[in-house]
Amino acid sequence: MKFFLKTLVLSCAMLAVAAQAQDEVPSQVLLTNVSVWDGTSDKVSKDTDVLVEGNKIKKIGKNLDSEGAIVIDGKGGTVTPGLIDMHQHLTLNNGTAGGNKWDAYVQGAHASRAAEYLLRSGFTTVRDIAGNSLGIKRAVNSGQLPGPRIYSSGPAIGPTGGHSDWGSWVDGPGAETYQQKLQNTMVVDGETEWLRAGRWNFRMGADFLKVMSGGGVASDFDPLDLNSPSLDEMKAAVQVANEYGGYIAIHGYTDAAYNKSLDAGVKSFEHGFLVSEETVKRMAKEGVWWSYQAYGSWTTFGGGQFPDWFTDDMREKGAKVAEGASRVPALMKKHGVKMFAGSDMFGWDNWHNAIINVAVPVDVPGKVFSSLDAMKMSTSYAGQALLELSAPSRNPFKGAKLGVVEEGAWADLLIWNGDPTQDVKLVIEEENLLFIMKDGVSFKNLLVPPEHDSYRGGLKPSGHSWSM
Repeated sequence: MKFFLKTLVLSCAMLAVAAQAQDEVPSQVLLTNVSVWDGTSDKVSKDTDVLVEGNKIKKIGKNLDSEGAIVIDGKGGTVTPGLIDMHQHLTLNNGTAGGNKWDAYVQGAHASRAAEYLLRSGFTTVRDIAGNSLGIKRAVNSGQLPGPRIYSSGPAIGPTGGHSDWGSWVDGPGAETYQQKLQNTMVVDGETEWLRAGRWNFRMGADFLKVMSGGGVASDFDPLDLNSPSLDEMKAAVQVANEYGGYIAIHGYTDAAYNKSLDAGVKSFEHGFLVSEETVKRMAKEGVWWSYQAYGSWTTFGGGQFPDWFTDDMREKGAKVAEGASRVPALMKKHGVKMFAGSDMFGWDNWHNAIINVAVPVDVPGKVFSSLDAMKMSTSYAGQALLELSAPSRNPFKGAKLGVVEEGAWADLLIWNGDPTQDVKLVIEEENLLFIMKDGVSFKNLLVPPEHDSYRGGLKPSGHSWSM
């Protein structure tokens, strides 16, 4: 009897272990009848299958075994990596002027909707670069809220009178502004304050730091040629980034802002539309990364499209930026500066313009960028930068590559009706995006009959835009 009971217990235990092991076998999804662009090549691979196991790409090839896998017929579409937006502002609802009507809860609600909308637009990863998106980042990355993978800088850091100082003309010295109260920006002066601000950001989960290294367009107190903070303050920020295994992404437009940042050891640069060829040559020599915001800086400002709340001074600054946005990209490409794309979009009215930004580089005068270039800037180049700029300990997605369709990479995949490497503008039309997978999970699927549970689109923002 005892032997029987022991045998029964052992058998039940083995069955339980076997059942548990079976439950732990990753699910498989096989994409068939597709062409595949891997994010780096100059051509697509036709009649190629992609096998996803769990949240990573298991195998790429022809006529792959589909036994046990969920098979999705791509209907001749083109598989590409998920898009990456390297310059988002999830929490800066309504920008610097109209945003002060919202409290932190409303801004958070808008940020949550923005994250989901960006994912439904094909962005499987975003870099949120200025704004207190640290909580949204944790919620999305842990699966509590839908959205793309999020890298967050936390509050943007800058000096009094700089581009993070969004106060009013009646504020006294040291007054806490609305955006400071929401922890979207920090206004700091002196090396000690810069050290404290940077360390607080990393303490709260920032992946990198956003530093205002010069003036901006959509702000009152800072001309574009503002040369503040000091070099020592910039070095303090870089010191903190190095301590935590992160990096600095700077906002700036001029030679002075860029060269000061290079002197301090900065590796990631935004805007820069007033820099000279000599500065571009230095950037190439030092191997830094540059982010191009084509839609806001070229399309809108170049077309004289400004928000109603822009002052005459802001419009003048925007016109200067637009001129540079048509000149500087050619210099960056000529000298081989590493670059990626970022939309600089924020607020309800702007989310849809993030996808337009992917396509706009082909319209830059001089035919600087092809459709293939534009797609690489929003996929593999961005993915390479995200892996390269941070230490593994600071990168939340260090376990695999982003922005590529390769065996072992994260399963962030899109299927398009057409080939965006030949005509990138097809990404703008929602109906051309047939399938979205992020981290091995399908978030949109127009390849199945309507009775299946699939996302088939939603409300669109108005499309009105402005840029920082």
